[in-house]
This record gives sequence, structure tokens and C-alpha cells, in this order.
Amino acid sequence: MQPIRIAHIDLTAFFVSVERLLHPEWVGKPIMVAGKADHRGVVTCASYEVRKFGVHAGMATAIAQRKCPIAIRVDSHHDAYEEHSRKVRTYLKQYAPVFEPASIDEFYIDWTGCEKLFGGSIVSFAEKIQKNILEQFGLPSAMGIASNKVTAKIACDNAKPYGIKEIAPGAEAAFLEPLDVKVLPGVGEVMLKQLHQFNIRTCGQLAQLTPEFVEENLGMWGLHIQGYAQGNGSHELSVAREQKQISTEETFARDTRDKKFLHQTLHEMTLKLSEILRHSEIKARCIHLKLRYADWVDQTRQMEISPTHDPAVIYKKALQLLAKADTRGLPIRLIGIGLSRFGEEEAALDLFDEDNTKREHMLKAVDGINSKFDKTIIQIGTAE
Repeated sequence: MQPIRIAHIDLTAFFVSVERLLHPEWVGKPIMVAGKADHRGVVTCASYEVRKFGVHAGMATAIAQRKCPIAIRVDSHHDAYEEHSRKVRTYLKQYAPVFEPASIDEFYIDWTGCEKLFGGSIVSFAEKIQKNILEQFGLPSAMGIASNKVTAKIACDNAKPYGIKEIAPGAEAAFLEPLDVKVLPGVGEVMLKQLHQFNIRTCGQLAQLTPEFVEENLGMWGLHIQGYAQGNGSHELSVAREQKQISTEETFARDTRDKKFLHQTLHEMTLKLSEILRHSEIKARCIHLKLRYADWVDQTRQMEISPTHDPAVIYKKALQLLAKADTRGLPIRLIGIGLSRFGEEEAALDLFDEDNTKREHMLKAVDGINSKFDKTIIQIGTAE
């Protein structure tokens, strides 16, 4: 069986990079894309010259300006960011048997079995791709390659700002072992405090705990995150194959009937799929839900919905489908969501529908901010 090779590509300081393409005189200068301080603005992207002063995405602009008074504050220009992102996506799809746009500046490619096609070395080919993105589009990038999406993304973060890091098959746990548990998806402030209470600060420490201890003290979500720390993760890319369907699914470390955990998993999935819809500029008219029970019997349900790319709407419908599908009372092994019946977004918002207009602008703003973080820090709607 061929080793799975997933690449994660991140356009480095993307918003700043685009602003420098628009204003070459800003190259090498301290730039931050941020809202106005007197309007309670926040930083969405900071150049590395600014980060040296302790400024980071999500920081209040007023604080950032105190930390780095020499920083040049720039308003965001989302249309320009979307245009440059679209160019890179078009280019990457030429070399991607399976491609997933994870956000405006992050992309997954499944290169499994492509070694011969690339001359025997995926890393050498990745270097070529990276060089072409810089030369053709003026955008620097970093890249991580591993056997699953989570480890590939962490490897990419480890390679920033301009490197490439490949994790050999079987070396995932060793790579993650010394890293802070904060690098793992799903470890927010609450989970981090819980881990610190047990003096768990590295991925290796979390990975070595017994499943019984993790489940008792951190719940099913803790077991899920422990799987990431052990080097596990999904290698299934959420892609629109000929614009027919996008989907994602999770196989749990342990079969479960934990309602809170199932809802949280669905919530994470809907956030992810809705973001892919928005970056692909399409809306879905049908949602599918799949359950696999402990006895490996599948249960599926689907429903028609009004065209949407709103995660709150999709999550609400997913919960309805879960209630309809979960009729057997057995522990659940796998859960998955699919979206289909796509159509392009309307060319313009209905200017007479004020609530819808505000909602669309809010979604775009959230996408812009989240794309600059290692994790999704602003979520639309909450898991029960």
C-alpha cells in the first residue's frame, strides 16, 4: 500500500503580501492589516517586521500600535485578497489530483502515489511549486507534508515563514512529541487550562496518557485531540468533485453516544464545509448525514435546504438529521456530513434585505480574520 502524502500550503502573511504587491514601496517595512484603533479594530495580519514587537493577529489595534509605533496600519481589501487567492488555486489545481481550499490562503493537496510523476521526490516538487507561486504571483509560502491533514498543517506551521517540512510516514508522533499542546486543533483556552491542571504541556505528554484517564478527565473530545497528539488525523480531503458534493467525516477513537461530543463534532464539520463553500463561491441546496454504528451498519439521511453557505443554518439542519438518523441506540463509530446541489452565489446582495446583507458581510469578515490564525478562533453559532 502506498504511503499517504498530504501537503498543506500556507501563503505566508497573505494579506500583507497582497498589500505589498499593490504598494511595492511597503516591501520590507512594518505593515499590519488592521481596523482603526478608535473603532475598536483588531489586527488581521501582521508582517514579520511587526511580529518582532509582539504583535499578532487578533490583537486590538490600539495595543498593537503601542507595541509597534512604527507599524504602518492598512485597511483590508478583501476583494484583492480573493482575486490573488483565486489565481493560486487555479495554478495549484493543475498539480493536484485531489485539492481542498481550506481557507483563503491555505490549501490541501493529496499527492499520494505521485512520486514517480514528480521524479521521485515530493519535496523537490514542492520546492518547485513554492518557487513558481513566488515568481508568478509574488506570494511567499510555507508547506508541510505528512500522512494526514492535521500533522501536515502543524508541519507547515513549523516550516514558516518560507520553508518546507516533510514528516516521514511513521514519524508523526515523534515530530509532535516535543511541541506545545496548543498546536493541536481543538485545544482552546478551556481545554488548555484543563491540560495544564494535569501538568500536560506537550503533545508527547498527552499522547502517553491512558485512554481511560483522558476520557474520565477530558471527555470524548479529549480522546479526539489525543489522537491528533499521537500523529493521527484525517487524510480525506473535502473537495467539490465536478461541483457535485463536498463532504467530510470523522471516525472516533472510541465508539460513543456522548451527545455533546457528537454535536461538537458536527459543529466543527459545518464550520469547515461552509468556509469551503464560500471560498468556492457556491451555495448548497442539499445536506446529507451519515452515521456508522459500532456494528458497522450505516444509517443515512438527507434533506433539501434553501441555498446557503451559512454555518449556523447548516449546523441546525445537521442536528435535525442526526435526530432523525440516530434511531438504533447503539454506540456510534463514525459521523459524516455532505453538501450537494451547488449553485453560484448571487452576483449582488439583495440591498432591500438588510439582515441578509449584514449577515453576508459578517461571514466575509469572519473568514478574513480566521484565515490569519492557526486555528478557527471566531465561530459562528455554538455547539450545544
